Amino acid sequence: MKKKKILMVVAVAAVLSVAPFTAFAAQSKTAAAVSKAVSEAYSFKSGNVELTAGTDAAAAISSLGKPAKIFEVDSCAYQGKDKVYMYTDFEVGTYPVKGVDKISYINVLSDKVVTPEGIRIGSSVNDVVKAYGKALSEEFGTYSYKKGSTELKIFTKNKLVDGIEYSVAEAK
Repeated sequence: MKKKKILMVVAVAAVLSVAPFTAFAAQSKTAAAVSKAVSEAYSFKSGNVELTAGTDAAAAISSLGKPAKIFEVDSCAYQGKDKVYMYTDFEVGTYPVKGVDKISYINVLSDKVVTPEGIRIGSSVNDVVKAYGKALSEEFGTYSYKKGSTELKIFTKNKLVDGIEYSVAEAK
């Protein structure tokens, strides 16, 4: 009987000593999955803040600081409000999913913003092709690129970039 109690105590101690490592491993796998999803996507950067369409918006919006304006409208696709956060050089659109705001799109509004690949409003089409390669599609001066679940659209006029949009890629 005494031997059973000792074995039980040792077994419980062993399980308890492994539990933190199991929790850490699960947390690491989750963080790794999020990191992998972001690395397999087109992302926009403003300072140290990285925004990726389709990801949770709260931390990124909070880190960006106070926007110049916020617009809200009832979502036609989800329950809740679609929101647009207007900043000086870009805007961020969000949509609600089960009470959590997700980033729908990021629109670049000025030539002060440079993509991680070095493209800005005013860059040439040749610079775009050098930075991103051949577009998945090109229609009416809009170059579309897809990476993971994100899409990057480069809008051009007279062979110069005049708009940049990061968004969730349409499911096909």
